[in-house]
Amino acid sequence: MTKQDIIDRLTNECGLQRASAIRAVEGITRIIADALVAGDPVTIRGFATIKPVHVAERIGRNLADGSPVTVPAHRGARIVLSRELKSRLNP
Repeated sequence: MTKQDIIDRLTNECGLQRASAIRAVEGITRIIADALVAGDPVTIRGFATIKPVHVAERIGRNLADGSPVTVPAHRGARIVLSRELKSRLNP
């Protein structure tokens, strides 16, 4: 499902006008991204928690020739699903 699919479903299922659905989806993604950049976890009860994490430097492989490559330390995000969503995925 893409962002466009979410906008379409909001328009069809919730009765929002297309412009309102676009603003809502853009606003939510911006708010979540801003919180993660600030280092704050985002919890949506019944769905998931998204946490910013530090990923340590490691040695990877160049897929073209198999030579070792250093992957620098960086920030990323991890998603932890709620019990409710896990139970829906695994009935």
